[in-house]
Amino acid sequence: MIELNNIPFDYKLRLDAVMTSAWTVFKSQFIHNRHFISTEAPFQHHFAEIIRQVGNLYCLTREDVFLVDLETQCKDIKGKTKYLDISCEFVNKINCAIELKFKKASQGAQDHGRIDIYSDIEALELVCTDKFQVGKFYTITDSAPYVNQSKVGVGTVFPTHHGHITEANKTFWVDSKGREHVKVNLKNSYTFNWEKIDKWYFLELTIQHLKNNN
Repeated sequence: MIELNNIPFDYKLRLDAVMTSAWTVFKSQFIHNRHFISTEAPFQHHFAEIIRQVGNLYCLTREDVFLVDLETQCKDIKGKTKYLDISCEFVNKINCAIELKFKKASQGAQDHGRIDIYSDIEALELVCTDKFQVGKFYTITDSAPYVNQSKVGVGTVFPTHHGHITEANKTFWVDSKGREHVKVNLKNSYTFNWEKIDKWYFLELTIQHLKNNN
C-alpha cells in the first residue's frame, strides 16, 4: 500500500512549506521576468501576493484562515517603531515576520547594505521574542561584493560572503559614515548560503522564536 503524500496538518510544518514554495515560485518568476522588479517595493508586493496565494492553498479545514499584511507595525524595537515588510499567519495558530532587501550593483553603498542586512536580522530576532513565532529574511542582489569575502573594511566586521557563519551573542559595530551609531547584537548564529541563478544571488535566512528573558 502506498502511503498518502499529503500536506502536514501541523501549522509550523505548513508555514515552512508555504514559505519554501512561495520563495521558489518568486525566484522562478523573477528570473523569467514575469514581473518587472527593479526596487524593493515591487519585490515586497509580488512576493506578498505569492505568499497569500500559496498560504490559502495550504488551508486544510473550514476553520483555517491565512492572512498576509504589508508594513506591519511593531512598537518599541530598540526604542523605535519598526514596520515589517511582510507578515503572514495562520490566524491564532502561527505567524511569521518577513524582511526583504533588494540591492543592485548600480546602487553601490555595499558597506551600508551589509550593515542594513544585519540590522534587519536583529529586528527579526527582536520581534520573534514575543510578537512572532518565526522570522524570515530574504535578499536579492546582482552585486558580487555581498557574496565575496572582504579583506578589509566594513565587510570584515559585517560579513555577508557565501559560507560565512555569524557568531552568536555578539555585538557588531563599525565607525562607518552614515551608520556610525548602528550597533547590532545577534543572539543566534546564521549561515550565509547564497544561491546563484543567472547573474542574481539569492539569500534566505530563518529566525526562530527566541525566549524573552526580560
